Amino acid sequence: MGVVHPAVVTRAQALIACPEDADPYVATWLRRFGGVADRALRRTVLASLLAEIDDGSLLGVLARVDARAASGEAACRALSAELALTPSVLNDLPYERVADLYAAARAADLPRLATRFLGRRVENSVEPRNPHLDASAGARTAAARGTDRLVLDRLLHDRDPRVIAALLDNPRVTERDIVRIAAMRPTSSVILGLVAAHSRWGQRYRVRKTIAFNPACPFSLAAPLLPTLLRQHLAELATSQVLTSELQAEVAALLASTHARGRDR
Repeated sequence: MGVVHPAVVTRAQALIACPEDADPYVATWLRRFGGVADRALRRTVLASLLAEIDDGSLLGVLARVDARAASGEAACRALSAELALTPSVLNDLPYERVADLYAAARAADLPRLATRFLGRRVENSVEPRNPHLDASAGARTAAARGTDRLVLDRLLHDRDPRVIAALLDNPRVTERDIVRIAAMRPTSSVILGLVAAHSRWGQRYRVRKTIAFNPACPFSLAAPLLPTLLRQHLAELATSQVLTSELQAEVAALLASTHARGRDR
């Protein structure tokens, strides 16, 4: 359990109350993040930015990025999406800092930010069979790297993360294929996490949207994705009847905040 440092909570709340004080930090983040095209290098940039900022300012800046992303600002939406799809950047921080950030976010009444520091639950077992292709997992993984379109189509239904990981890296696989994988029901949170974290596919909007709409998407993955979705898709998600009560509350809060901002303009 992390320690709640009052100064951290005060700093976070101050930046949220005066967003113009958080904007210079956001500008620096956007400049450094946007100046790198390679996703692996972007992850390194994000790790550096997180290491350079104090905990209270970090929470305040993350909240500001999410708010600007929810209002439709493209650059902040891209940054928010990257943070949502690579939560290990946050979870790779020292354990004590992650625990303290989680505790501070809770104390500052920032539950959505708190979920960023929970990490992802890993399932104990994943169904390794593919009812559409009678072969061993090793043979299916090898086939997923191949060129036979009929075989690839069958492997899109596979439930073994090793097979899906090979498909994700196959240059012959299209965005439409990845959307099918992300929409698969039943599926596992492990597979959805692989798709979300993939350097090529994770940033595609249709892929992110499909992951968020999948009932198997865990709260720790879905919650950070929601602010990166357009308002019309949040409204669609709110009526989809696939959400847990926790996610229903998240969607309702985001819709209410975007409606309030639109009314204030």
